[in-house]
Amino acid sequence: MKRVLVVDDEIDTLDLLKTMLELVGYAAITTPDPAHALTLAETEKPDCALLDIMMPKLDGFTLCKMLRSQPATRNLPIVFLSAYQGSNLEARRLEAGADLLVPKPVGLNALVKAIDRAIAIRDQAQSAAQGS
Repeated sequence: MKRVLVVDDEIDTLDLLKTMLELVGYAAITTPDPAHALTLAETEKPDCALLDIMMPKLDGFTLCKMLRSQPATRNLPIVFLSAYQGSNLEARRLEAGADLLVPKPVGLNALVKAIDRAIAIRDQAQSAAQGS
């Protein structure tokens, strides 16, 4: 069973994403607190993380950079889910180190595809690193 960490400050969105993930057989680990997400990522060892971008105190870009800086979460597949539509969004995603960006609202099929794609991206990168 895939374990997915979901971080979103909007409780309704968090609950909806949890329900969607559970419908397809994933275990959802949720928190509205980005700072708590760091601890959860290290202790729960999820297969993928879904991060909202626009959150108070600690935004998704910063959280992603923090996850990338820790040995335990450096290779965690990360997907940004956001309604944010900034013109420099893709550049900021790349700079933060996230694997994918999926716009909100997101349907169930698109969500599953994004999670699977992010995991595949990380698996390919790790295989390439081990092969060299």
